[in-house]
Amino acid sequence: MSTENNYVMTSVKSGWTHAEQSWEMNSQSRLVVDSASYTAGSALQQVVDLLQAELADGVLPQGKLPVVQGTAAEAGPGDIFIELDRSADPDKQENYTLEIGQYIHLRAASGRAVLYALRALLVQAAGDKRLAFGTVTDYPVMQERALHLDMGRKFFSSDWIKARIREMSRLRLNMLQLHFSENEGYRLESKRHPEVMSEEYMTQEELAEVLKEAAAYQVTIIPSFDSPGHLGHALRLHQEWLLHNREGQAAKGALDITNPQAKAFVFDLLEEYAELFKDSPFFHIGGDEFIDFEHFDQYPQLADYAKKTLGVEDGTGIDAYLHYINEVADILEGKGFVVRAWNDGLYRANQTQRVELKTSIQITYWTKWHQNMASVQTIMDQGHELINFNDAYFYYVLGENAGYKYPTGDKIYDAWHPGLFPRVNESEKQEYLAPYPPQLKGCSFAIWSDKPEAQTQEEVGTGILEPLMALAELSWIGEKRMGSFEEVKAAFTAALS
Repeated sequence: MSTENNYVMTSVKSGWTHAEQSWEMNSQSRLVVDSASYTAGSALQQVVDLLQAELADGVLPQGKLPVVQGTAAEAGPGDIFIELDRSADPDKQENYTLEIGQYIHLRAASGRAVLYALRALLVQAAGDKRLAFGTVTDYPVMQERALHLDMGRKFFSSDWIKARIREMSRLRLNMLQLHFSENEGYRLESKRHPEVMSEEYMTQEELAEVLKEAAAYQVTIIPSFDSPGHLGHALRLHQEWLLHNREGQAAKGALDITNPQAKAFVFDLLEEYAELFKDSPFFHIGGDEFIDFEHFDQYPQLADYAKKTLGVEDGTGIDAYLHYINEVADILEGKGFVVRAWNDGLYRANQTQRVELKTSIQITYWTKWHQNMASVQTIMDQGHELINFNDAYFYYVLGENAGYKYPTGDKIYDAWHPGLFPRVNESEKQEYLAPYPPQLKGCSFAIWSDKPEAQTQEEVGTGILEPLMALAELSWIGEKRMGSFEEVKAAFTAALS
């Protein structure tokens, strides 16, 4: 028996049916770890240590399991033999296979895949006790299954963030994006520019503890530092570095990208945070809501800069903006990051871009509320990879500001799938059916703290849990396997309890 993409985190039974020949955990069961993979300090050792701690704490039901190093030949009835597949495709690092016989042979592409597989296996074994002989192959349809946290406008404690990391890990969500700079607040310590910070902020020492927790739980942290917009709090003591229109009015939080001193200030912050997040593969640079993208003409200095300083023939304000985005990307790509930006200012239908945006920048697609915003297809045609941040389903906006309503698990599970992007209009969807385009790398839920006092951090944690369950289910499976979200909720609740 072989079952592909079998969802074993929840109580779905396909691939786990009873049979005359079954594996069963017993009092002598052990984790037998491949000696070649289980070196001191290795990812596999860290995952096994974490699982042992979860077993001891009652997070998983079996109690502590002995761990021994050995080979498959040394595994006995009721054992689980763990082996890393070092030849696995880089795009399939969460894949795993269970060959179920007298012992279970777990082959996984990474420590993260081992963690997911063992958690699912141990929960299933506790519920059904016996697992039929056969082969189960499991993998996600979306490489990235993420949560974005606006911690710029609202202070979230490091303990709260670490609790979300643990929760995400058990839901098989693998990326947490920390958005720490906003017009209304700045929440991550800068030692180079301490004047930027809000009264309450996360220290660099606290960040180190968050990063340590994330590494232990196999959750990747992504820094999100917006520019050239959303810099209001960072620039509150540097009003001379704000962009002003032809009437002399400052654009809210917008950096004057024609001013070398203003750019140097932001680039210095980027250098500092690049070092703090050096182990992250990604860095989100924002790029959204810089100014009203329909009215570059109100800032003639941008077009003048494009023509005279950048030497762009017939250049306009959009060219100055894109050149800045490319500059930031160059800095961070030079440090090994894959750079990300929001979609709303890019490839707009009514603008001619003479400066080409770097196609290495991944686009986080969140909205198409304006007719001139580029479609998903346009962005893919330009050669970019995308992450689906569909704001109609995934934007948890505190205070339900700007017309948003708090998302629910039911709404997501009933109507969304990974290829469904924000609508062009009420009658025209942006939708891609499975198999999904290879440029679609993942999807993300997003907490936005527009009205920070609308909910406590505890209320936010409670409010996002069910929507995250729905996202976790559909972004791993890619389709509805249960009749209702209530079934999904019950299965995840059992796995999380």
